[in-house]
Amino acid sequence: MPKSTFFNLPDEKRWKIESAALEEFRKHSYQSSSINRIVSVSDIPKGSFYQYFENKKDLYMHIISIIAEKKLEYMGPLLQNPQNLDLFTLIRELFRSGIEFGINNPEFLEIGNRLMRDQSSEIYKELLNDNRSRSDEIFKKLLKEAQSKGEVREDLDINLAAFLLTSLNSTVMDYYISEHGDEGYSIDILKEVDKLIGFIRYGFAERGEGN
Repeated sequence: MPKSTFFNLPDEKRWKIESAALEEFRKHSYQSSSINRIVSVSDIPKGSFYQYFENKKDLYMHIISIIAEKKLEYMGPLLQNPQNLDLFTLIRELFRSGIEFGINNPEFLEIGNRLMRDQSSEIYKELLNDNRSRSDEIFKKLLKEAQSKGEVREDLDINLAAFLLTSLNSTVMDYYISEHGDEGYSIDILKEVDKLIGFIRYGFAERGEGN
């Protein structure tokens, strides 16, 4: 994360650096992005950059954290009152909220899509691990709430279920993009989400009479 000297900067100068970084990572992959271009647009000496950040990775992780924080703020009303919806409706609405966030913030969406296209990179793997633990904790909380309301089985393995939901969350996006490409990103992703929720609710087995 940024050094304390970065947070001591005036808001306008700090935002100018962040804006330049957002635009750079929007146009270029992490590997091909350039500190030189960022400092040029930010109008700061290159030496100053290293007073604020350890390296390019440090800045990139900061930008990703800004996006993640804004997305959580966007989804906040749903996460703050999970008891208002049943688990399966809540999962669908969280997907909807996340999709709408991407549509309403195309610059963030493009950065995310570039990252998703480079899943063999170390930066992707590191971010995946970091985000997994946070996502798992959110789903554990939702699953326990659903369990208390009798919406899921009492013997459900909460840890395993949370792990699977986190995995499916990213997998359904991978599937949609593989079928439609980045340019097709739209609210229509909910069609795939509905299929996913059907899998979660009913599984794959044929339901016999009385089941």
